[in-house]
Amino acid sequence: MSNFDTVAKLFHEHIEYLSLSADAIADVCDTAATHLANAIVSEKKVFSVGVGLDASTALSFCQLIRDGVWLERPSLPIIELTATRAEPAGAGVSWVTRELNSLGQPGDVAVVWGSQLTPDDVNTLSIAAQQRDIQVFWVGTQGPTMSLSFTESDAQMRYSLSNITALTMARVTETHLFGA
Repeated sequence: MSNFDTVAKLFHEHIEYLSLSADAIADVCDTAATHLANAIVSEKKVFSVGVGLDASTALSFCQLIRDGVWLERPSLPIIELTATRAEPAGAGVSWVTRELNSLGQPGDVAVVWGSQLTPDDVNTLSIAAQQRDIQVFWVGTQGPTMSLSFTESDAQMRYSLSNITALTMARVTETHLFGA
């Protein structure tokens, strides 16, 4: 039995949604990359935040920023704040919030990968970021600051689009810092 039809349908859906989202992804990635690059150059902290399934995206983004893929370059500083096994997910959000409150300082930047965050989770993280004057970019959910929510899509599509956004944002950040 072949799964070609299932695979082809999945790819076609992703290609269609990705092409419709390209402008929004490019705008958010360019703005976020500018802030990320400025924070790195200014010796501020950069956080990659994810809870549950989004923790893998946050970790991937962290490694892309830290080690790069495209250019031979020095390692860049970034702090991974992930909670992969939190049950319920709110416990992971509470832990990440405490970490932001203890580590965050004015001028720091956070990218929150939140395709599975509830509005209450977003509010909790947002309050912590505001208290510490951290600039936040939200991917996969609607946040109070710049967001790339993919609200018209289902959970698997939001997760997939978040991952391609992580790759894109890392590449654009690298371009801001090193050219090419």
